Amino acid sequence: MVELIKVIEAPLESNLHALSVYWWQQKIAHRIAEEAGQQVIWIETDQHKQQMLDDYQAFCDGRLQLALQKKPQVNSTASIKKLLTSYPVTFLLIVLSVIGFLLVKYDQQAIVDLLKIQAVDNSLLSHSLNLSNRISPAEYLSHGQYWRLVTPIFLHFGWVHITFNMLWLWELGRRIEQQGGAIHFISVVFFIGVASNLYQAASTPYASFGGMSGVIYGLLGYCAVFNFIVPQKSMVLPREVYWLMLVSLAVGWLGIFDFLAAMANTAHLSGLIWGCFIALPSALLTRYFQRKDAA
Repeated sequence: MVELIKVIEAPLESNLHALSVYWWQQKIAHRIAEEAGQQVIWIETDQHKQQMLDDYQAFCDGRLQLALQKKPQVNSTASIKKLLTSYPVTFLLIVLSVIGFLLVKYDQQAIVDLLKIQAVDNSLLSHSLNLSNRISPAEYLSHGQYWRLVTPIFLHFGWVHITFNMLWLWELGRRIEQQGGAIHFISVVFFIGVASNLYQAASTPYASFGGMSGVIYGLLGYCAVFNFIVPQKSMVLPREVYWLMLVSLAVGWLGIFDFLAAMANTAHLSGLIWGCFIALPSALLTRYFQRKDAA
């Protein structure tokens, strides 16, 4: 557990936004929290403590003039293109999920059957391999159909399902892709997707399920643990987001809305746990190299 160091206490009426942006530009990781009617600034190590104290005093005295400049407007098409090229894996996952949703919506069952990890299956491939109609993950894998470990995450069963998951995927995915790069991010998604699919399959044998929700919970856990160990502005999420998602997880387990649709609760919980777990080595290695570079 990282013990944070209190650096500055400032009045609530002080606008520290420009100063905070300045520190992040200087690669000084910090947190600003409201405590006992004051703004409190915390850091992980005292490496930049004196610099922050000097900057704050200069800012209050008017010797450090900081102004947030409004970015010039850019062409909307160019802006969208830049977003997509900046987060190619996140965009690709969204495209594949939309394709999976359309396959389900327009009843392309022959293809959908090829993407499930288990179920009552009537695909031509299964018939050609003399598989039974009720096929377990082990049976599929014994015939080399390893893609089924991942592909259920792309199947979505309604507009609410696909919209909710894609909004969260865009919000969380691009943060992790920016932090660790495309290869790291796709590895995180692959690991969480496989784990959550297998746990869900074990908890509900032969039942059909799908969706990116298990991965979404895993990305949420990843962001929480990573930012706790290595505070980074790009990984910060409002506390309300975590409460909302945890309440949603609890509601799913209580079965309150099962009359509307059954939820893959085991995939959600296992995804969250494994997302937290795999964030640990990533965060610890990042902190190690940061300290090594600063030494």
